[in-house]
Amino acid sequence: MKNLEFLHKYYPLIVRYRRSIAATLAGLGTLIALSIVIPSPGSQTKVLVATGALSAGSTLTASDFTQKTLPDDLAWSTLQAEPTELVGRVLAHSIAANQPISSSDLIGSGLLTGLPENYVAVSLPVSATTSASLLNVGNVIDVYGSSNDGFNTGILIASRARILAIPSSGKSSMFSGGSTTSSIIVGVDSVAAISIAGNLSNQGFTIALLP
Repeated sequence: MKNLEFLHKYYPLIVRYRRSIAATLAGLGTLIALSIVIPSPGSQTKVLVATGALSAGSTLTASDFTQKTLPDDLAWSTLQAEPTELVGRVLAHSIAANQPISSSDLIGSGLLTGLPENYVAVSLPVSATTSASLLNVGNVIDVYGSSNDGFNTGILIASRARILAIPSSGKSSMFSGGSTTSSIIVGVDSVAAISIAGNLSNQGFTIALLP
């Protein structure tokens, strides 16, 4: 009954302004449809990205990176966000301009992420005959050294080591020191690390790439 009274009272106004009312309802319908189709922007994560291409072995300075934001669903937990955590750190491998910098890009404990708990990162001097261009971070290698039996035979020092970093061989490298050998950083179990330490040679180790 009340609905009929309301309609009877306001019917002339509804008829007079029906076009305006229809336009308003249409606009509300459009806004509702857009709010359904277009998702609201999600939260953002602050990260540090390289301002330019950086080579392996580079010691990071404040000018080497800048802060940007990434959608939460595109960020991962090891991305770096604090500038003070990067200045002075050494890159484990080359990164491109605008690439987010992760702890796995740096020489340090982050290199061991994803490896077995008993793995450690060690510096491995390699033979001067080794072509660095054939090596890449992530390669799995066997490490060989010379025996002391007088027969000049080779022995397996470490099996299935994983290359974690390939520092620059230039003068600014933390591994350069006038030696004819260069070093790479590999992940091995603790037993293999002891074997490497006990068989260090001025000639460097011979390595074999595995599939």
